[in-house]
Amino acid sequence: MYEIPRTGLILALFGTMAIAAASTIPGMGLSSTSILVIWLVTLVLLASVGFIARNRAPAGGLEPAQTSERINELIAENDELKEAFGEKTKFFTRTVEELRIPLTSIDGHVELLKDRHLGKITKEQKESLNAVDQEVNHITRMIIDIIEFNNLGTENVPLKDEQVSFDSIINEVTGYMQPTIDLKGISLHKTISPDLPTIRGDQRRLTHAFANVVGNAIKCTLENDITITADARNGELLISIRDSGTGIPEDALDKVFDPFYKVDATSKGTGLGLSTAKKIIEMHGGRIWAESKERKGSTFWFAIPVS
Repeated sequence: MYEIPRTGLILALFGTMAIAAASTIPGMGLSSTSILVIWLVTLVLLASVGFIARNRAPAGGLEPAQTSERINELIAENDELKEAFGEKTKFFTRTVEELRIPLTSIDGHVELLKDRHLGKITKEQKESLNAVDQEVNHITRMIIDIIEFNNLGTENVPLKDEQVSFDSIINEVTGYMQPTIDLKGISLHKTISPDLPTIRGDQRRLTHAFANVVGNAIKCTLENDITITADARNGELLISIRDSGTGIPEDALDKVFDPFYKVDATSKGTGLGLSTAKKIIEMHGGRIWAESKERKGSTFWFAIPVS
């Protein structure tokens, strides 16, 4: 049965009152035609309000009990999805971590061969072993990136609070990356302030962040050089890593720190290195950004407050 909305009844009452009021005012006597017009207008308004109210009313609305039951079902389904995702993440993390065991063994055997502990090797064999060593290191860094990215995605990630000397981090990272730098024929330049202050933070994670940015510079540099600078300005430790690669398009400068993003889709890697570095730097109260021009290289900067 069609019900007249409350607003429609108010309009009808208003129309009736208007007719009655007008009829009682001297000199305002209404003709039958005028009265008919007013009633027609009132009926049109009444129909319009009824139409609008009917179209706004939710079709097939749920009863309160049904709504509560559906909400409980959705909560239960969400809990099941979270549990399944957690199990999948644990399995994935365990699998990735276990991959490091055979890689460590391969790396050890490569070093034995390179150092001639198992006999003499030719120049060609050494070059081949260097290539194997480079690929093993590359896969190892990918595994570390995946594990760290997964760890940083959890809530309340603990950070060590220790005195960190960043010049030692720079020397450590460039030291173990030197074979790769030499293999690509890159010249590495370092300008470290002799008065570089120490900071408070997690040295292992800061080393990882710096290594990711340097590794990205090495990957993008085809020839020429890489320059690393470290200084303190305005209460911040300021680090820059400049490469001489192909550069980054202007519209991609903000995207390079997004997880899985690659400027060159064909490049190696997980696409997690820079996003992981950004997360670590920001966890230390710092900031990271990139400056670049296509075909003129890129410079990555990060600043961390000095304790």
